[in-house]
Amino acid sequence: MQPIKAMNVSEAGGRHLLRRLLSLPLRAVSIATGITIQVLILTKSIIDYLKLRYIDFRPRPDDIFIATYPRSGTTWMQMILYQMTSEGEMNFQHISEVCPWFERSIVTGRDLELLPSPRVFKTHLRPYLLPRQPVRHLYVARNGEDVAVSLYHFYRSHFGYKGTFPEFFEMFLRGKVEGGSWFIHVGEWWKRRNAPNVLFLTYEDLVRDLEGSIRRIGAFCGIEIPPERMPRILERSAFAFMKKHEAQFDHTNEVLWEQGVEPSSFLRKGQAGEGLKQLSPDQQQRFHAIAARKLASIPPSVPIGRTSASASSAKSSPAT
Repeated sequence: MQPIKAMNVSEAGGRHLLRRLLSLPLRAVSIATGITIQVLILTKSIIDYLKLRYIDFRPRPDDIFIATYPRSGTTWMQMILYQMTSEGEMNFQHISEVCPWFERSIVTGRDLELLPSPRVFKTHLRPYLLPRQPVRHLYVARNGEDVAVSLYHFYRSHFGYKGTFPEFFEMFLRGKVEGGSWFIHVGEWWKRRNAPNVLFLTYEDLVRDLEGSIRRIGAFCGIEIPPERMPRILERSAFAFMKKHEAQFDHTNEVLWEQGVEPSSFLRKGQAGEGLKQLSPDQQQRFHAIAARKLASIPPSVPIGRTSASASSAKSSPAT
């Protein structure tokens, strides 16, 4: 990733306009311009690629990137890493204040050099757009059927989507949603799972054994967790605690915080196995057929494409 130090006047003007547009929720831009959400998502993806292809970002050796497909435990991981790398106080207005969304921060021009080390970022980018060394990447994959259900409800609550779930599921299978193709996203990160700076986790394993997963993350990131701190980390990373502080995690309030506006349902159920309940047998069969073709290298023991595996655990955990 080669930085470019200067831009001409037209590029600067375009950058300012893009910042203004991309600082707004997609629903607001859609209403104001009449452009469909799907077109805006595609445009935003292209813009993100161009911005990140030429940014002047200086990685630090202890940087940590939480990489996920949307609605796969992103916010939960932000909270876990915040608790692990700080005193864990809830004195921030929004979680992005202490754990920024990397690509949005680049577009809006936030000075990431001001963040103390270790810096923790969230990202929904595919691996080829992120710095590979010397940073660490924590990738969390969630069962794709559960992701489809969670993303559908997010579209309804935050984007004003009026379509039915079957209509949305068709969009999801074709990758015509925020985040693009779930199959491609997961597949590309799976291929990089053996890289020394990549830790591939599953949402279902986090739900099943949170403490064990936290110890695994700590070992990977070089973060020592004193035994007396673990109960507090577990308590503050639980769904019940985060639900009480929901305004500090809501996607809409993230935009408001960046604009300096005081924030006013982001965390929904946070359960594994929702896909098994909502998808019809035909939808499940079609999903599995695509997964078998595009994710053939992922063994059945990794429960990201099989509802039967994820349904066995129904503990509540933040799914954002």
